[in-house]
Amino acid sequence: MKALLVKDLLTLKGQAKSLLLVLAVWFIISFVNGSGLFFTSLSVIYGMLLPLTTLSIDEKSRVERYMMSMPVTRAELALSRYALGLLGLLALGVLGIGASLVIGDSLEEALGASAACFCLAVLLLGVTLPLVYKFGTDKARVVCIAVYMVTFLAVSFIAARFGIELDDLSGAFFLLPFLSLAVLALSAAVSLGIYKKREF
Repeated sequence: MKALLVKDLLTLKGQAKSLLLVLAVWFIISFVNGSGLFFTSLSVIYGMLLPLTTLSIDEKSRVERYMMSMPVTRAELALSRYALGLLGLLALGVLGIGASLVIGDSLEEALGASAACFCLAVLLLGVTLPLVYKFGTDKARVVCIAVYMVTFLAVSFIAARFGIELDDLSGAFFLLPFLSLAVLALSAAVSLGIYKKREF
């Protein structure tokens, strides 16, 4: 698992300059708007895309078929992308807290925003990875966009239809970490099932 993480990190090394540039632009916009939440939400969601980037590169180079000849199990290969995603989310979540404090948010606001965005990103990661393993990065991208759009529109419609305000949902946010963990565990199980039957 450690070797796979190192491989993915080296793969992402070439993307480092682009990532830093994007984060710098987001920070400037957030600083001007005085919104630490803007920076935190976008940076954490970007962290969710890191394993998808490595998957896309591996898929194009077809490196996974060569990995199967090495002492690497399918389970390790499948779960290493979850580990990479969680590490990326944690790192960018901490960065989001620091940026929010610089922008002017209180520590409580910064921690709350980072925790909520982290959990939401974990949910999205849990939904996305099985789809990528099943359909490949190109097809899964279209499916994911459709799933996210339908979910967003459904939530917006229900909130508008029944007059639900964001403040009314404050209690539900306490359930978000547990929901994220449940979805992540289910997602990992589904991904393992897909990967065991996958042909390279």
